[in-house]
Amino acid sequence: MPLGLGVDTGGTFTDAAIVDMDSKKILAKAKSPTTYQDLAIGILGAIDGALQSSQISPAAIDLVGLSTTLATNSILEGKGGEVGLLGIGWTPQKDWVLGCKKAAFIGGGYDAWGMKSTSISEQELTAALEEVCRGVDAVAISGKFSVANPLQETNTKRLVIERYGLPVVLGHEMSGELGIYERTVTAVLNAQLMPVISSFLTSMEESLASRAITAPVYVFRGNGGLMSLDMAKEMPVETLLSGPAASLMGGHALSGKDSCLVVDMGGTSTDIAGLKNGFPRLNVEGAMVGQWRTRVNAIDIWTCGLGGDSNISLDDHGNIALGPDKVVPLAVAAEKYADLTSKMAAEHLLSFYIPARPAVANMTKKEQSVLRFVTEHAPCSLYEAIAQVEDVVFVEDELQRLKKRGFVSLTGLTPTDIMHCLGTYQAGDVEAAALGLQIFADKYGDEELDLKEEIMRLVIAKVGEEVIKKALADKNTTIKDDQAFATLLRAAAGVDLFRDLSLETHLKLPLVGVGAPAKLLIAPLAQQMDVELIVPEGHEVCNAVGAVLSRVVESVTVKIYPSSDYTYRVFSPGSSPIEYSTLEMAKSSAQTAAKHHVLDRIKCADVTDIQLNMEVTEHRFCDGYGKEMKFTNWVDVTATAVGKPKLKLSNSPESR
Repeated sequence: MPLGLGVDTGGTFTDAAIVDMDSKKILAKAKSPTTYQDLAIGILGAIDGALQSSQISPAAIDLVGLSTTLATNSILEGKGGEVGLLGIGWTPQKDWVLGCKKAAFIGGGYDAWGMKSTSISEQELTAALEEVCRGVDAVAISGKFSVANPLQETNTKRLVIERYGLPVVLGHEMSGELGIYERTVTAVLNAQLMPVISSFLTSMEESLASRAITAPVYVFRGNGGLMSLDMAKEMPVETLLSGPAASLMGGHALSGKDSCLVVDMGGTSTDIAGLKNGFPRLNVEGAMVGQWRTRVNAIDIWTCGLGGDSNISLDDHGNIALGPDKVVPLAVAAEKYADLTSKMAAEHLLSFYIPARPAVANMTKKEQSVLRFVTEHAPCSLYEAIAQVEDVVFVEDELQRLKKRGFVSLTGLTPTDIMHCLGTYQAGDVEAAALGLQIFADKYGDEELDLKEEIMRLVIAKVGEEVIKKALADKNTTIKDDQAFATLLRAAAGVDLFRDLSLETHLKLPLVGVGAPAKLLIAPLAQQMDVELIVPEGHEVCNAVGAVLSRVVESVTVKIYPSSDYTYRVFSPGSSPIEYSTLEMAKSSAQTAAKHHVLDRIKCADVTDIQLNMEVTEHRFCDGYGKEMKFTNWVDVTATAVGKPKLKLSNSPESR
């Protein structure tokens, strides 16, 4: 039997599972806290736990699959490397938020046919590069119609590498589709994620090598398939929603349900996705994470900042609020910092800064000074830092910047602490959790016992609310941010709010709850909503299971647009448009191009048993009466290639 080792590095815990890839049975599993300061510690803890509990030899592992929520969590929390953006041949609209630290826009670009519209001024380019390349971790370059002609982008990339030695991401490499905004955002996010994912993959490689695991390694991507390590390093944005995608496929494998909704609650976020007849639903517009619409081909997942480590606070109206910020639970932080409890009692505070990862070379002197203070005095309060960091005036601004970049974290009261107080989960310092609840209760003005129950009911209700929001989003319904809608939503999630009215929500599909807190925070929904709810065995390592029970998937879409002179233009990735006199000729050409590109991609992944699927979808707008018009507005020709990852196949008895 081939054995797979699945590893999932989440925002809070790192999971490992050894799976019989034929029967899909979990042979061993283990969890270890994710260690941001050195990811290898948490990775090795989980791998060692799984190997030791099963007595399976490392040499027996035939495949390693990796999934991670690091990319998703980094974007939700605004963390990652700082990016400089160079736009060629275009300027952003006023309401565009591009997510970069610096940006410059110069003349240049091409027309839709890939013909040069404006040459780049060498003087303008030099000045722009000097502006965007200083004090950043990576550079994104996005040119007008670079999907038709990438020459200006690639030439500029060479200059950046020669002069500044920085990693460079090009817009046309992120997507072959039109849409300068989405393509640019995807390039910026890819550049932002490079240091995060690079650190993760490097730690994984070192950890596997140190345990003599020599099996092929694949990384789970957001579309529900696997990709090679090399591709993951170049295209870390493809790991967006990788963790949720792995949980969806793992939930499918563990529950045996071909059609279901999978709700995965972790430390940082809750993810909801649907499966129909064994196939995940893909988001045709590209992955949406937080405020960012990308061109990443990913499973259609609803993601929200709700998890076991969500910060419990009071909103402007004095009501209890959950998230979306993630903090380090007090029970967890007190295990590492023995004086945290005494500081909490003395200062009557819950929020203290602690270091999350070491300093890097490109940090400013102010950032280095503040980070050094936090490292030497952790846990430290904001007031302590302001009073004692003498060489920085705006200490709070620097701390916020360091937190955004992932160098420091804040402690706080979380659902994890509440579970410690209730005795339903204990993996940390109960005294610190209880003190945190007492301090929060003093501010909220309620008894601690009642407050514990109220917070738990709120968390469970919020999970139900997010399930309903996912259903509304699937119907393209606007989700309003007002009190009336919020009240109806909470009532629909099973909370009794009205004197003369009760609402009941029926889910047509089974709900599969996965993630470590699933039994405590998702399973109770069965008493509040009309739903078949399943929490399968192995739910706590579902992502790791999904990471090894999938295939390598590559997809390429070629688009056909009609022109005003009744011809049809085929837009293929990396090449100029080609014009055809009939739609059938354009379709034939598009299918050939899509097949060529997708096979080239999947062969680079070193897979076996390649299968190809081709879909041609004609899009026609409707008239004013809702009736589909006769003429074609555009055509999507999508080629999808699926292949089995190569196994080491070291199934000799002695390796067991």
